[in-house]
Amino acid sequence: MLPRMRPPVLPNVITAIRLPLAPIAVGCLVTGTVWGTITAAVLAILLEVTDLADGYYARKYHHVTNFGKLFDPFADAFCRFTLFLGLFAIGAADLWMILIIFYRDSSVSFFRSIAATRDFVLAARKSGKIKALTQGIGTQVAFLALVVHELYPDLPHVAEVPWWTMLVITVVTAGSFLDYFLGNYALLHSAWTAEPSA
Repeated sequence: MLPRMRPPVLPNVITAIRLPLAPIAVGCLVTGTVWGTITAAVLAILLEVTDLADGYYARKYHHVTNFGKLFDPFADAFCRFTLFLGLFAIGAADLWMILIIFYRDSSVSFFRSIAATRDFVLAARKSGKIKALTQGIGTQVAFLALVVHELYPDLPHVAEVPWWTMLVITVVTAGSFLDYFLGNYALLHSAWTAEPSA
């Protein structure tokens, strides 16, 4: 049997590198400068590229670990939510949008915890994948629009693109919550009505 090849960079290391990039991007964004907005947009793109890279290396080199299975989605949520907070800070998103996104992710994490206590693995649903794809692409669209607006402030409607993009992200995220809730209602109801343990 051939020895397992070691990836040039461990997938979990790539995932870990992503974590500080999101706060740095937000710090650049809130400077309100052209260079800050461009830097934030570049970092936002880098976050998505590294998200693809850690999964690619994990699969290519058969380096999937139980830690990585949990670490990667945590990093996704951490980074994207941080960027959403940055958009809220500059007025490109409303508070209710941020709250809906936060409530959805927190609720699904709670659903997974409930499932784990009942020795059940909460399967990923199609709506969750659509949500992740929408958030990933939407973030890039919003930050690109911010850069275009900084460079060409006279272009009509460009300044409105980030808000409308966040609206789409929020609606898709809310739909994903409903799908997870309804799809796992029997499990949640069973846990709610379970008799107290001795």
